Amino acid sequence: MEHIDYIQDLVYRMSVKTDEHGQAVRSSGDSVGWKARKEAQQLKEEHWIDIVDTVWTQTTHVDDRKHLFFIWSHLSRHTQGTRAVDKMLLYFQSIPPREQMMLLHTFTYVPFVPDATPFLSLSYAKKASVRHNAIEILGHCDREVVGERLIELLSISKNHLDLFYILLAIQDANLYIAAPYLVPHLRSNKVDIRALCIHILSAFDGKHYLSIFEHHLAKDLSSSVKWNAMQAIAKHGTPSQVKLVLKRVKSIVSRPRASRQHPTSELMYGISFLHRVASDDPDVVKWLQEIRTTKYDNLFDYEQKWLNELLLE
Repeated sequence: MEHIDYIQDLVYRMSVKTDEHGQAVRSSGDSVGWKARKEAQQLKEEHWIDIVDTVWTQTTHVDDRKHLFFIWSHLSRHTQGTRAVDKMLLYFQSIPPREQMMLLHTFTYVPFVPDATPFLSLSYAKKASVRHNAIEILGHCDREVVGERLIELLSISKNHLDLFYILLAIQDANLYIAAPYLVPHLRSNKVDIRALCIHILSAFDGKHYLSIFEHHLAKDLSSSVKWNAMQAIAKHGTPSQVKLVLKRVKSIVSRPRASRQHPTSELMYGISFLHRVASDDPDVVKWLQEIRTTKYDNLFDYEQKWLNELLLE
């Protein structure tokens, strides 16, 4: 009973929006509920799975059940096998649709969902929040099962947020066969879509898409997209990209900069690429000397430190 009492108390505390003295909080992080959720995330032993199950059978309150699903979802991250998420799937498919919608989001915390069936269905939902959660969960399912649906969604979806969640799911599922279907979305007028497509293409088959990375590094107007293109070239590039990268890094340090990019800036990716593939190129050697002298003040302090360590290697 002690463990059951503890879970019941934890679930109660997860619903409390005030502080320990019943006072309103300025930040949600100061509430009893927030601290209880953090506590729930620390439960790691497998025996808690069945204790949560016992508490589930004793309550019909949807908020309490949502907290129990939250506990199971994090237990699924800490325990071996799929017992925790199996409990979630069993109860999810036996409750009314309205309650399902309240519990759906908790599956996004689960690292692997062994049954994609309910989420494939919900990926057709008219309500955007339901559809987005379902698509996100598909990224945690077997790619052999969900791949066809994710590619279909990528091909037909026009909604910006839908596309963003589809791309994230494709990335999470490591659905490398979707790579060719990403290319048309590089024409999107949304910066985050173009940047994410480049990031995923780099992870899936970067050497095959070097010409795309070159194009966006040279032509794209977004610093975020250029950052992703430079990162991809730094990882996959060859001496063929040296002139382009050298031109870009020269442009970056041609004037003082206002915005920082942490933890690795586009400039750092560019320099690391040049140092890797063209350290003996006279133009590169000359420019690296220049950046350590006349252009040094145009680097941020963390870039200066990084550059000094790199060139000492």
